[in-house]
Amino acid sequence: MKKFLYSVVALGLTLSAQAQEAADKDFQAGIILGSGLNFQKMGTKTIQTNGVGNDLTIGANFNFSLNESIAFCTGAEFDFNTIKFDYAQDGKPSIYYRYNDTQILQKGDAGNSATDNYFQLVTRNQKSVYLTVPTMMLFRTNFIGYFRYFGKFGLRNSFLLSTKSNDEGFNFGPGYTNGASGSNDAMKASGDMFFFKSAVGLAGGAEWNFSGSTCLVAEIGYYYGFTPLFWGRNADSDKTTLYTRAGENGTTSDAYLANKATQGQLMFKVSILF
Repeated sequence: MKKFLYSVVALGLTLSAQAQEAADKDFQAGIILGSGLNFQKMGTKTIQTNGVGNDLTIGANFNFSLNESIAFCTGAEFDFNTIKFDYAQDGKPSIYYRYNDTQILQKGDAGNSATDNYFQLVTRNQKSVYLTVPTMMLFRTNFIGYFRYFGKFGLRNSFLLSTKSNDEGFNFGPGYTNGASGSNDAMKASGDMFFFKSAVGLAGGAEWNFSGSTCLVAEIGYYYGFTPLFWGRNADSDKTTLYTRAGENGTTSDAYLANKATQGQLMFKVSILF
């Protein structure tokens, strides 16, 4: 019995000392891996979302302790973001764009009837890469054995690095000739998506101090996006790329339009902090 009691006390002291080592650190840094679901809120009736998108996050996080219970969390994360849109709606004109190779042409780009091709959009799978800098306050409990629990509140600020789309629909040659179903992959549209994205969010999770001052962290959070995903330019802008075709839209000229949406994200993350 005495040996058992001594073992329990020794284990408790070991856990307490190890947890205290992590709790006393003023700075933690580590790698993070996450995945998430993207929910688009559309700002136009002309285009609609097609299901839930997904997100993959890889990067580094840093925690600066203000005291044992409060810290400031930031870092640098790369978000590989995928969203899908539906451009074919019953009773509405078809949506097109002009393109040359993999470049989608803007309204202001000079047309060339001999080389320009046309594409009627049905669905678009938009793939974007963002550099995200979280700025969040971290509120955490004291360690209970190996574990402590936390909540986060703050912003995820993202800067667009690149974007491409894989489009499904119908290809047409110069003059809208030789139409055939097909796909356009890795298409680029300059000035289509907004360069900055910000979301306010709330997250919670647990931190496991499994070795020395090294911790494994798991969290889940929801982030509400309040900035536009796209520029949302009006039809008069020379930088728009999508249009409904003259005759099909009931007028004698092409009518340009732009996508409008904001994004919410449900995110799951795992990280190792040292």
